[in-house]
Amino acid sequence: MKILIAGFKGKDNSAKILLDNIRKECNLDVLYLENDFKVSTTQIEEKLLQKYDYVLIFGQKPETKDVYLENNAIIEETKLETDYYYGVLRENLESNNYKVISSCDAGNYLCNNVFFRALNLKKINNLKTKIAFIHIPSIDNIENISKLSNTILNYISILSDVFNIALLQLNSTHSIEDNMLKGIEYCKKAKEMGADIAVFPEMWNNGYEMLFEGDLKDQDNIPQEKVDKWNSKAIESDNEFINEYTNLAKELKMAIAITYLEKTEQKPRNTVVIIDRKGKIILKYSKIHTVDSKMEAFTEPGTEFKTCDLDYGRGKVKLGTMICFDRDFPESARILMLQGSEIILVPNACYMSKIRLEQLKVRAYENMVGIVTVNYANHGGKSSVYSPIVRNINKHELNSEMLVMNDKEEIKIAQFNMSEIREYRSRETLGDAYRKPYAYNQLIEDNVQEPFIRKDSRRNFK
Repeated sequence: MKILIAGFKGKDNSAKILLDNIRKECNLDVLYLENDFKVSTTQIEEKLLQKYDYVLIFGQKPETKDVYLENNAIIEETKLETDYYYGVLRENLESNNYKVISSCDAGNYLCNNVFFRALNLKKINNLKTKIAFIHIPSIDNIENISKLSNTILNYISILSDVFNIALLQLNSTHSIEDNMLKGIEYCKKAKEMGADIAVFPEMWNNGYEMLFEGDLKDQDNIPQEKVDKWNSKAIESDNEFINEYTNLAKELKMAIAITYLEKTEQKPRNTVVIIDRKGKIILKYSKIHTVDSKMEAFTEPGTEFKTCDLDYGRGKVKLGTMICFDRDFPESARILMLQGSEIILVPNACYMSKIRLEQLKVRAYENMVGIVTVNYANHGGKSSVYSPIVRNINKHELNSEMLVMNDKEEIKIAQFNMSEIREYRSRETLGDAYRKPYAYNQLIEDNVQEPFIRKDSRRNFK
């Protein structure tokens, strides 16, 4: 996590004194801004190009004892809004008895200028940096600058505590063993990048090998030997393939969400297991919404959604999983949310069209959960990450799209600040806050009516 703390110089400038105190206590990157329009602009722009995750800029506001959290900067008639989520910062300040004001007026002098220039550079360069501007009282209006410094330091420690998810957007090989070895290689790369968990695309052991293309109804005769050969790629949960990943997770001290075609007494299942950093399987889920009109008619659907508690060392997170076609049904993410999921992992193996990406964005929004989808590069890529946080404390809309990858084979890291997510979920209106379950009985009825009757649907499989 790369964090920059900036503030204006000046012997009696409270922002400068705050930075001095912070610098004494921790090894953060600190920038002292000159009290000059042109110089301070150059300073902040040069720093921003170094691609920080968070930039907190402090200025002093005279004739007040309150702390102002600035939401926008304006130069002439151009207004730029920050996408910074101030909720946890506000909570920290208020818990230490500071009065906090959400402000839409950063003034018209140096503070406003440097904030505007920072936001503008972020926009031009499409930076992911979250930029905040905080006005604190002048030094004669702060009873205890050390207390304020410690409050900010505590908040910064929360910012630094993020849950890091590696999206392994890969191409499969032509054998289970080669897929296993390739997956191990990429897990090691993910660990080097700071991942707390590495997530694979759907059915990684056989690379989502197709038994046949197209719809089942269009197949004349599928030779049994072809089905048997495909079934032979199914593996049990204690297979060498899985054991290698449990040992790897323990070796790397990193969780792994590995996917495979699972052997059962009936048809094989499309399965994902989450292995914790100690090498223990803490969740096993099989795809419920199998695509029954296609190849997955030859798999057995799962029977229940599952959530687990993952200890990633610096904290714990509640993870849920759903697989590919599961995302098309609102019930999947809804049940996982009701089980307590904070982040949902979605192994995938299909082309991610615009509407499918928008669908995932909505799942994150309506359930107030993070959604992480990992696809194969040669299925079009576009692995994606969506945040549950869609508005700030002033109800201004934020962009919840954290990441949409291209179609290249690579690893990307998604970072979730769990404190921000939990604070947001504790006060917003969606999720399970205002549902009316008494009106939902029809959702679990078994009967189906036209135009939705399909002969190949295993609606009552369980």
